[in-house]
Amino acid sequence: MKKTVNLIVKYFIMYLSCLFPRSRKICIFGAWLGKQYADNSKYLFLCAQKHSTMRPVWITKDASICKEIRRQGYEAYMFHSLKGIFLQLRAKYAIVSNGISDVNHTFMGGAIYLNLWHGVPLKKVGYDDDKTVNWESRGQKIRRAIHKIPLGKEYVVATSQPYAKIYESAFKCPSSRVITLGQVRNDIFFDEEGYFLPKHQLRKAAKGRKIILYTPTHRQEGKEKFPLEENFDFERLNQWCKEKHAVFVIRLHFYHQKETLDLSMYSNIFNITEKEMDIQELLMDTDLLITDYSSTYIDYLLLNRPLMFYEFDYEDYLMNDREMYYPYEEVTPGYHARNFDQFMEELERISQGEDQFKEERKKVCDLFYCKEGQKAIGETLLKIMKRL
Repeated sequence: MKKTVNLIVKYFIMYLSCLFPRSRKICIFGAWLGKQYADNSKYLFLCAQKHSTMRPVWITKDASICKEIRRQGYEAYMFHSLKGIFLQLRAKYAIVSNGISDVNHTFMGGAIYLNLWHGVPLKKVGYDDDKTVNWESRGQKIRRAIHKIPLGKEYVVATSQPYAKIYESAFKCPSSRVITLGQVRNDIFFDEEGYFLPKHQLRKAAKGRKIILYTPTHRQEGKEKFPLEENFDFERLNQWCKEKHAVFVIRLHFYHQKETLDLSMYSNIFNITEKEMDIQELLMDTDLLITDYSSTYIDYLLLNRPLMFYEFDYEDYLMNDREMYYPYEEVTPGYHARNFDQFMEELERISQGEDQFKEERKKVCDLFYCKEGQKAIGETLLKIMKRL
């Protein structure tokens, strides 16, 4: 009963917020349900500091994030603070990377939402994913109907024409509201002015050793623990890393960040999931990326470096977790392993300097990214926003 009352109050306020005069000079930013300062939202926020006359404001649920952004000289407020609520009532634009809950959408009725999303999806997302959520349930239909009026002005940014069509379906978005451009978080790869100032924490910590980064996607939205120990012989891997003068760095998905695993007995294996390190900066420092079904490899394609895919649960994943937009084997241009023995065999091949997939990487990169998406896009996106 209490939950129902709270929802009624929330939606009532949401509709009332449509009456507030909204300023085109104020732009609200948020990411990952208000819990992170990261992803495409972060990079457009930083770009807006230099290349826009708008007032960029970050909204967060995390006090430490709020403090850090302010320390950098930028404007940030807490989700439910009076100033944060006031600015969300006044802002014409809301920039998100995950969905409307990246900001306090209760107070943003009538605003224009720009969904940058958080990666080029290999696995089905949004309304295309019918395994995670029953979108045709009565509750979901009612929710969509209620949201449609106050939160109906939503645009989404795709990275290529094929993905523009996918996003129409995944976000129930008309083609007129799909912007085909790219991912602003990848501007850091093309940052000739040095504006983003990457810290290169990983490269410094590696002390000259080769960096192998493992970035698997989540399992069951984080409801199922990621099976690291079941699929790795860490003793064997650590010995190999010592011999090859390399480090093996594990970065699990955000949904698994509270899962702990003691790897302190291994000199060359590190789990940095809990550390606040920007994934784009990590990719820049990485010599070899290993993943499974995560879209991190699609960003990494822009760097044109070797890739490896460790899909130890391939059949189970497709059956019980997510379906994919493309046949997996056709869009994963790299070395593949289904068990740990194969994993070590492919790792050894790559360490010998073998790279058979340069042409395939370019072909797949051109599928995922239009030409505009293979260079810095932040300034262009800010100009487009002003016309919305």
